[in-house]
Amino acid sequence: MENARGVTLLELLVVVLLLSILTGISLPGFQHLIEQKKADIAIGRLGHAIELARTFAITTGHLVTLCRSANGEDCGGQWRDGTIIFTDRNGDRRINQDDKLLHYVRFPDINGSIHWRAFQNRQYLQITNMGFTRYQNGNFTYCPNNKKSELARQLIINRTARIRYASDSDGDGIREDSSGRPIRCD
Repeated sequence: MENARGVTLLELLVVVLLLSILTGISLPGFQHLIEQKKADIAIGRLGHAIELARTFAITTGHLVTLCRSANGEDCGGQWRDGTIIFTDRNGDRRINQDDKLLHYVRFPDINGSIHWRAFQNRQYLQITNMGFTRYQNGNFTYCPNNKKSELARQLIINRTARIRYASDSDGDGIREDSSGRPIRCD
């Protein structure tokens, strides 16, 4: 008789059981990693939009406005809906006359909210032809729907329209804002 090569049903069941246990253990870690990347992408797109607005302002020589936009045509809606960037020659925060829509940034698959907190609580950002904000500095904060502070992200903007991302300087897993306080999503 020849020796048959293969696996028995018992050996196959043991392998399947071990694989299912390992998958069950690693799945929550992967889910958390996916949530972190979605948060990074959302705040990164916003950072890119601000850098783009600054570049447009300097190269066109005109005031540029960045505002929240639900439809990609005018200001309104929530920051999580998207943002538009446009030349704003008269500074009225509307696309009119000789103004031109330059870019529309959407945030598909965002699982949270974005809030802009700035000097004078203006819900837009304007950048002059010199590359400076119009007396605005502040921050954009992303908070996930589940309110987990370890998934919060913040983009800090100074008066020169330079951006920086909040980091976790004390190693507790929660990033700190520009004042050194942990970012909270309460």
